[in-house]
Amino acid sequence: MFAQEDDAMGALATALENLGALDVPGVTVYPLDETPNALTRAQLPALVILPELAGEGSGLEPNQFSAGDGRLDVRIAHVLLAEPVAAGYGLRGGLPALVGLIDATMAALAADPILGGALAVALRCAVRAGVVRYAGVDYHAATFLHTWTLDVP
Repeated sequence: MFAQEDDAMGALATALENLGALDVPGVTVYPLDETPNALTRAQLPALVILPELAGEGSGLEPNQFSAGDGRLDVRIAHVLLAEPVAAGYGLRGGLPALVGLIDATMAALAADPILGGALAVALRCAVRAGVVRYAGVDYHAATFLHTWTLDVP
């Protein structure tokens, strides 16, 4: 059983690494191990992986394990921070830019929906636009709630 869990974490680590290497034009994409404690204006817009924002769901809970065909479902939040709310652009100024960034991020995900082979099936993703608090700052943002299925040997 422990070997299966180690393999699952290897698959999860690979998927997270590949998500952190996503190429989104005009966006700074941060791998999980390089997530900044705070962001400067020069780092925006930014994509950061924040699994704890995924909310309710299966988290890292396995849905089944059996010899050779185990699967692990995982929910991950990938947050696109566009600009601070305090920048004064308001919704009318912030939303059009955010929509373009959402489109660019979805295009990048669509170009590699199995994250370089790390996922057993293509990722599923829902998007929520709104305000996200990060490092004490409120940002106009989009949260991409990924649902991944990983193979567990």
